[in-house]
Amino acid sequence: MIQKRKILLLVTCFMMIGLIASLMSGCAGEGEGEGEGEGGEPIYGGELTVMVGADPTYWDDALGPHYSTSGPYECLWSGDWAKGPAGGYGADETAWIVISNRLDQKTGYIAESYEIGSNYVIFHLRPGVKWHNKTPMKGKTVTADDVVYSLERQRTLSTAYLKKTYPDLAAAMTITKVDESTVRIDYPAARAGEMLTMIDFMYIYPKDVIEKFGDMNDPDRAIGTGTFSLDKYVAGSTLHYVKNPDWWGTYPVIDSPSDGDQLPYLDGYNVFIQPDFATQDSLFRIGKVDIHLCDCVRAAELKNLPGVHYKTYMETANARVIFMRTDKADLPYGDVRVRQAIQLAIDNQKLADELYGGEGVILYWPVWDTPEVQDAYVPLSELDDDMIEVLPGKTISVADLFGRNVALAKELLAAAGYPDGFKAEILVYNYQFDLDSIQAVKAMLADVGIELILKTVDYATWTAQWALGTYSELGYFSWSGIATYFKGINFSGTGMFNASNVDDPVLNDYRDQMLAAYPDEDDMQAIHAEMMPYLLEQCYGIQTAGALFYVLWWDWVKNYNGEGGIGYYKTINPDRFAYIWVDQDLKESMGY
Repeated sequence: MIQKRKILLLVTCFMMIGLIASLMSGCAGEGEGEGEGEGGEPIYGGELTVMVGADPTYWDDALGPHYSTSGPYECLWSGDWAKGPAGGYGADETAWIVISNRLDQKTGYIAESYEIGSNYVIFHLRPGVKWHNKTPMKGKTVTADDVVYSLERQRTLSTAYLKKTYPDLAAAMTITKVDESTVRIDYPAARAGEMLTMIDFMYIYPKDVIEKFGDMNDPDRAIGTGTFSLDKYVAGSTLHYVKNPDWWGTYPVIDSPSDGDQLPYLDGYNVFIQPDFATQDSLFRIGKVDIHLCDCVRAAELKNLPGVHYKTYMETANARVIFMRTDKADLPYGDVRVRQAIQLAIDNQKLADELYGGEGVILYWPVWDTPEVQDAYVPLSELDDDMIEVLPGKTISVADLFGRNVALAKELLAAAGYPDGFKAEILVYNYQFDLDSIQAVKAMLADVGIELILKTVDYATWTAQWALGTYSELGYFSWSGIATYFKGINFSGTGMFNASNVDDPVLNDYRDQMLAAYPDEDDMQAIHAEMMPYLLEQCYGIQTAGALFYVLWWDWVKNYNGEGGIGYYKTINPDRFAYIWVDQDLKESMGY
């Protein structure tokens, strides 16, 4: 029996240094489960309590990974709550379990409106957006100078995600203050997808604070424009946020019971910093925590508690992929037969069943089945007719690659010149999340003669070798998920997510077609679906089954449907808390 692994909860993944790189790959929700969050007449007041597994790592997104930045900040645009379930009154175009990056699901935040051209975007700032009433800003109005200054830091600072990840875009784009309420960004048309993706990653900070202190990387400088402002931070213990009485937002869902209400409903919210899984589960079980995220094994008991609702989801922190150095001639991984043999040696169904109690996902790279990109995904059941000749006279389907076939794997290795197999070193982050599954994979590969040698390293080493492409042979890494599918960065280009160093003319052509079609989601997804059989046939990324996660919440949490973040990588910032209310009387009547 494969040992069931303990999986770090999603928000912990976003905030822990040890898992930050793994989550650069992107996240998405696949909602299902018992019950729906209720709408009804909203109630003002009260506080919500949630948990994370570690302290915030950055308070300034120009100094660290964009998704690790914690605090009460906002971007120019973000996700539109009304496009999700919205308590049963929304458009239900996205579950908002974790992210969506579709332009048709965005709405203005600090920018009230925007105009998008082929090589520019113009933002018209929302009148009267104010900084939190904290020294030194004291409720001053956000200016175009603040916006330009914030974006320029992303474009120019060597530590900023935009500068590091898209240096050519950073060099080619220009940011201009048109007037006191208008900011324009120009960029090459071919980089529109990259540029518009980055808008969700770039928080707007007060220029005056940065000029005074040098940066925002201190909780005492956590001055933003968001729904809640930071009231107190006790390292290793709690964060407490209070309602921003000057927030600009009103309830956006027309013809709902809350239509036009001033937001937020809550007086504030608490965040417990608690790394111990057992303690996390206990705090939720006794009602001290209102919303909880955990793996499917831990959720087995919690989801059946009276008054608990839940949904399940899949995302890239739940499943690693084996990547390999296809660019080194002295290694065997340039041969597709070797790559296919490795995939055929893995019993994905066994991993899904025994690691995750049957709640595992077999096909998830480079996208998985989620409403936001459903038409870009091709399920295994539709890959049965995509036939490939793996050896002369021997044909299988692409779907067959994901069902274990030891005999065929050995034949492929022999045909590639490795009848006795070979030794292979794999770089693995020394974290239980990864070790349980890779140990199981190691045993499976041994059956075809591949001796997997685990090189376990600390986070800094693991991330550096992944990001710089200096790992020696195999690597157990994450990847960029559904929101960036159209850029093809998992299998093309020079970025860290193309960890197998793929330079395949067929895939490059598909990538170029998708970028040319941007932002037409229908066309982009159709092109991606057409590409999927070929990409999977090539086995540039070896899939090892992934787990479903659960988001659970108590019945007294109202107008909530499991939303994890409204927009692209918005799981830390409390956008969703603006719309939630808490029925304290119901909570008391339930005995909590």
